[in-house]
Amino acid sequence: MKKGIRGHDVERKGLAAISERCKEVGLDYVQLVCERSVEGFEFGKFSEEYANEIKAQLGDTKIAVLGSYINPSNADNDALSYDLARFKEKIRYATILNPILVGTETCSYKDGENGSEEAYLQLLKSIKELACEAEKYGVTIGIEGVHFHVINTPCKLARLVNDVDSDNVKVIFDPCNYITIKNYTKQDEMINTMFNLLGKKIAIIHVKDFIVENGAIKSTIPGEGLLNYELIFARMKEYGLDIPLICEEINENDAVKAFKNLEQY
Repeated sequence: MKKGIRGHDVERKGLAAISERCKEVGLDYVQLVCERSVEGFEFGKFSEEYANEIKAQLGDTKIAVLGSYINPSNADNDALSYDLARFKEKIRYATILNPILVGTETCSYKDGENGSEEAYLQLLKSIKELACEAEKYGVTIGIEGVHFHVINTPCKLARLVNDVDSDNVKVIFDPCNYITIKNYTKQDEMINTMFNLLGKKIAIIHVKDFIVENGAIKSTIPGEGLLNYELIFARMKEYGLDIPLICEEINENDAVKAFKNLEQY
């Protein structure tokens, strides 16, 4: 099992300390959001020398996802251009840092219009532009769906991936991102749909879990909630997916507990 965590969830400051702590508790991978884990990081500072300094701070810790969580669906073209430039800079960092992929969610177009065809086409244009940049540099990008974003179901994610049609575009599967109080009892259908449509494109799985409390979805330590990890691991084995599992929203001590829980599968 390839175990990891978001760098900014580790209870240490500075990338070198985060990496050392991951090593201490047996976590080999991080999801690195430079703005949150690299001290003094700023957009526009890229150079090969600076990227190599960041790489040196990581030591033996590998990057699963180089996070560039922009809004590629933004209806404001000026804001969109700024975000796309930020992502393209992360692609250049990726040529040095060698993550599995550079990742983003799809976020929002306009209030109340995320489900519109106009929103989808705005997003598609952005991802095609980023895919071209990724192809130029030999980097992979990853798209992550969320139930209230433009891409809010596995079917819509599959449409996007198929329309972009690039070997340099993969997906990040976060099962809990698709779960709401209205659909959690149908989670098996969602999980199976994701694997049936995109099983060969899944490059990273985010590890979270949930319970239902007072009529609302609440987070809990993975393996201690209602998420059907037995099905998820069965489908991973079916597709031969030996890929990093990245804990989110819990610290490194709870991540150790989570992976111990999941070892049964």
